[in-house]
Amino acid sequence: MTHISREYAEALFALAEEEGKTEEYAAALELAEAALREQPGFLELLASPAISREERMNALSDAFRDQIPLSMLVLLRMMIFRGHARMIPRMMEDYRDLARERRGESLAQVTSAAELTENQKNALREKLEKRFGRRMILECRVDPALLGGIRVETEGRVLDGTLRTRLQEIKEVMDS
Repeated sequence: MTHISREYAEALFALAEEEGKTEEYAAALELAEAALREQPGFLELLASPAISREERMNALSDAFRDQIPLSMLVLLRMMIFRGHARMIPRMMEDYRDLARERRGESLAQVTSAAELTENQKNALREKLEKRFGRRMILECRVDPALLGGIRVETEGRVLDGTLRTRLQEIKEVMDS
């Protein structure tokens, strides 16, 4: 069903481009996303069939009126009206992806065993930009379960340089 969230994101992005406000819309989405993160029960309320559709749409309007562009509010209300409230967070991610694509950027999700230094991040960014031919935005996180190395996910590809993967490759060579 993620194609539905992508369609909403594309519609919102087209509106933002038409108004010349893609970055303003991105900032408004960040604000709305932060509110949903801080109040996880709010998304459940917006998606609950036990509460009338009108009450749910009014709750959304009350929460975000004068904080986000009207056309964005209308789109979010439409998502609730059509029963797609649970897709709102995914739509927000899709919008960010569209904005990055338009700027010629890609997101690289980097997982490492320890925190990367700024020099390591810069070196990794340069290598990825050279390999993929576009500006890369690194989203780094630490996974203490990794023995060592890093794993990068970008543009539908996985570059796995973790110690676990390397050890597995050595094991497979030894077993054959």
